[in-house]
Amino acid sequence: MEPTDEELVEKFRATADMGIFKTLVRRYQSRIFAIALRTLGNNEEAEEAVQETFVKVHQNLPKYRQNSLFSSWLYRIAYNQCMDIMRMKQRRLDSQTIAFDPQGAGGSGDDASADGRDLVFQLADNTLNPAQSLDAQEQFEIVQASLNKLPESQKIVLILHDMQDLSYLEISEIVGTNIGTVRSRLHYGRLKLRELLAPYFSADSSSLSSPLTAR
Repeated sequence: MEPTDEELVEKFRATADMGIFKTLVRRYQSRIFAIALRTLGNNEEAEEAVQETFVKVHQNLPKYRQNSLFSSWLYRIAYNQCMDIMRMKQRRLDSQTIAFDPQGAGGSGDDASADGRDLVFQLADNTLNPAQSLDAQEQFEIVQASLNKLPESQKIVLILHDMQDLSYLEISEIVGTNIGTVRSRLHYGRLKLRELLAPYFSADSSSLSSPLTAR
């Protein structure tokens, strides 16, 4: 029987054995990356978030108290790291003067945003035929662009609940709000996401019913 997260944490505290810490990393690395990728929409930033998350976990393990699940504590750190990256990205955008010529020829890629947000604008021209069969990468890009249009409070709840199967209680601990608010954000986030995805997945109701698994 594999040791629990909490047992591994206690063993690491007692021995400082990095092999034990690496076991925790392996247990959660792919899940944290999946959350970060959906939240940030960028592979490089997601990898940065994962790396910084585990650096902070290692630094703060002595402060961890078992009044909550280790996984919830870990996800909370990952969530905060993603929010930090998004805030820094927004500050960089706010400090830049972006020249945009709507009459330009386009298509050269020169106007693409450095943070990957060009995906939303690529989808806005409706070049994809809603009735066409979408491959896995196209589905991922469409879902990601639609997620990026949601308020961040709804987006993260959708990712944690519908993609990672976390409970309302776990999510409330991660985002720092009550369970009723989590339920409300999930409800309205799902409604908005379905509305955004309907033009692309209306011909395939099975894809629309579980949009966050599309990849």
